[in-house]
Amino acid sequence: MFAATRDSAKLFRPEKHCFAYYTAVAKKRTARRAPLRATAPTAPRQTRAEGGDGLQSLQAAFRILDQLSNADGPMGLTDLASKLDELKPRIYRHLATMKSLGIIFQDVRSGRYGLGSKLFALGEASLEQFDLRSVAAPYLTRLRDQTRQTALLSAPANGEPIVLSCVEYRDRLSITSRPGNRPPPHCSSQGRIALAFAEAAARRRVLGRKLTAFTSFSMTKREKIEERLRLIRERFYEEANHEVRLGINALSAPVFRDDDQLAGIIGIIGTSAEIGTPPPKQFITTLHRLAGALSAELNCRIYYEQNLMK
Repeated sequence: MFAATRDSAKLFRPEKHCFAYYTAVAKKRTARRAPLRATAPTAPRQTRAEGGDGLQSLQAAFRILDQLSNADGPMGLTDLASKLDELKPRIYRHLATMKSLGIIFQDVRSGRYGLGSKLFALGEASLEQFDLRSVAAPYLTRLRDQTRQTALLSAPANGEPIVLSCVEYRDRLSITSRPGNRPPPHCSSQGRIALAFAEAAARRRVLGRKLTAFTSFSMTKREKIEERLRLIRERFYEEANHEVRLGINALSAPVFRDDDQLAGIIGIIGTSAEIGTPPPKQFITTLHRLAGALSAELNCRIYYEQNLMK
């Protein structure tokens, strides 16, 4: 196939210096491949590290959401990084990803960030999958019938209550509250229960605002409210006589779910003559018994553990 020439003869001549040349080349190639073989077993460690970075990113995203949810409005990058004690470039990367997913939005004029519409869709889906109203309906009916007062159910939202349902007592003129109403968090029984079991950041946000006095009995001093919240966490009920409207009182108790998380608030509302201060003992006993049974249905037995199921 190849013509024999002097040059080709020289190329294949087994001289001593040719053997030394090819031996040196082989050693260099072996040396280059050796580090690759040595580093091959460390690949799984890199995978685990990436998994750890993913978990840290998820935790950072939820911290950002918590901060935005407890703010009075959209927040700037510098303020967010300062509140979270993180570097601005790291927070910016998380914000960019969350913005692309629709979880947060950025105001085009101010550049500030707020909660996105995708979270509202997720919240609605959560309510459909965990329908507290349907689970609590028979308990509200029993509460109304046993106390002969209008029964209410609220859900906590960042330290503030939202009325979900109302079962009126119709044998006489009844006092009611419509679904969607937001009782004031600082001077209503349902509001203070929502505050008592909320995260510290949510409490600071609510109590840091101007607290409106609806009557001369409304609780507006922050120190007094904080003291009352500690009492609520001990006794598992609250009342707010004359605080929202003169002559009206409401008595409420917390409802818990898995891991002792506040799931809702049930209570009764009526005249101050019927629900006085202190509230009738039989009302408190009935309320505890039904709130504890509802909590147990939601996989929480804290009322039993606190010996409140009498």
